[in-house]
Amino acid sequence: MKPFKGILYNTDKADGIAGLVCPPYDVIENTDPYYSRSPFNAIRLELPRDLPDIDRYRNAKNTMDSWLSQGILTHDLHESVYVYEQEFSVDSGSFCRTGFISLQRLDKNRILTHEQTRKKAKADREQLIGTLKTYTSFIFGLYDDKDKEIHQAITGASREMIYDFIDEQSIKTRFYRINNGGSIRDLAALVEKKNIYIADGHHRLDVSYRLNVSHAPFYLTDMYDPGIVIFPYHRLVTFSQKRTLPDLIGRLEPFMAIEKVPFNGMDSLGPALASIAASPAVAFAFFSTDDRQNVYVATEKNPLPLYNDGTVHDSLKKLKVNAIHSGIIRGIMNIKDEDISFTEDHRWSIDRVMNASADLAFFLPPTTVDEVRDIAENGLDMPPKSTFFYPKILTGLVFYRYA
Repeated sequence: MKPFKGILYNTDKADGIAGLVCPPYDVIENTDPYYSRSPFNAIRLELPRDLPDIDRYRNAKNTMDSWLSQGILTHDLHESVYVYEQEFSVDSGSFCRTGFISLQRLDKNRILTHEQTRKKAKADREQLIGTLKTYTSFIFGLYDDKDKEIHQAITGASREMIYDFIDEQSIKTRFYRINNGGSIRDLAALVEKKNIYIADGHHRLDVSYRLNVSHAPFYLTDMYDPGIVIFPYHRLVTFSQKRTLPDLIGRLEPFMAIEKVPFNGMDSLGPALASIAASPAVAFAFFSTDDRQNVYVATEKNPLPLYNDGTVHDSLKKLKVNAIHSGIIRGIMNIKDEDISFTEDHRWSIDRVMNASADLAFFLPPTTVDEVRDIAENGLDMPPKSTFFYPKILTGLVFYRYA
């Protein structure tokens, strides 16, 4: 582990930091609000646009060079580790997640993944990072700190506040630097003994190996921190060839007990989501354009065919998101990959079915950190979009230029 001299916004020359940050590239559906928020918003580096005579990557490089020359962005004076606290609410609960940003030496035996990468996204990030020679957003990793030694090293170190603000999702953000050499060495000695489990940023990690850099920037936090929240990714299905609800239910019935729950608006979905999350057996819910009056809750009653597949690792057989996605949706129900899309937003899923822009919504239970750890330690891959760690790490708090 190493500190680095980050590149930071000079808020004396740009707007307040709340108007300069944006989410990471892979959760932004519409870039317009961020482009209009400020001429210096980090979206221009994270998701640049093509211009008539210049491609998006060169455009981002020109933008960053300009901001540096104007003093909009400045290099930190000292090698630092950056502490990042997020206070947020989910439903009726309040949470605080504390992590830190530093450089980690790339080591495939220590940095463990759980997700396959996609060629298009990987090519995009490689082109952007390689052109800028800069990471605009970071790899999100987890470590096991049950004894709280790392937590104590972070909270006990002398640190300087850089930012304190509330973002567009009403998340309170506090961002600090630690630049005391002794404190950084103490933290590094503890962190370097730990495996790192990738939560988000598999594409950025893969690109780091391809760029042959020795170290890459990571946001790290304790996998057992009470501020760890994982949302499920739900599945939306738009059939390329019409499938009927009775046919789909008929395929499920040999294996799943199916309960019909009246749908009376968004609030009526809550008990179904709570039920599938709490179920010890494989369980999920679905909502169809063929019956917008009911939500169907399916719970395993007989062993799935997936369990008899000798080519599937035991850890994947007991992973609920895999049993549902691979064993049931793609297997038993025979729904094609190209008909499936993903979202963490159950309300949006309902809206899509209600307005018939999707045929079917599947609601899945959340994946746990222990499941992430088990899959990673066995060198396996979860299905696509199996975890949504909330909240995301904002882009624009600090940038890392590697060359």
